[in-house]
Amino acid sequence: MKQKTKYTILNVLLIGTLLLNLFIFTSRMSFLPWFIEDAFGYAGILFTSPILLAIFFFFHRLQKNYKVTNLNKFIPLIATIISLIIVLMNVTDFANLIALSVNAIIFIIACGILIQHVGVNQTSSH
Repeated sequence: MKQKTKYTILNVLLIGTLLLNLFIFTSRMSFLPWFIEDAFGYAGILFTSPILLAIFFFFHRLQKNYKVTNLNKFIPLIATIISLIIVLMNVTDFANLIALSVNAIIFIIACGILIQHVGVNQTSSH
């Protein structure tokens, strides 16, 4: 498989996992339909964290052969660390808002990186 295809697949997987993290962190908000009481939904973070760490290691491996930026490489690691810290410490509404904010910012940055990558590939293929 070509390096660009691997890079694109990893970015799409990263965005999907970050979106899942956003849903998990919003599961504590009682006005949403997927509300789960007592933060039981945070168990999903323990599922998404290994996926994000695997994406980080694949990006690290791709960085040697392909132009993967440090920002793109460290996004999954930062998201994992922040998410695990919030889940493992005492869950408060303030901590939940911090996690939600950080994950939303990271999600927007990852989407921007993917759009930029696809745009560069579209212009270079012509």
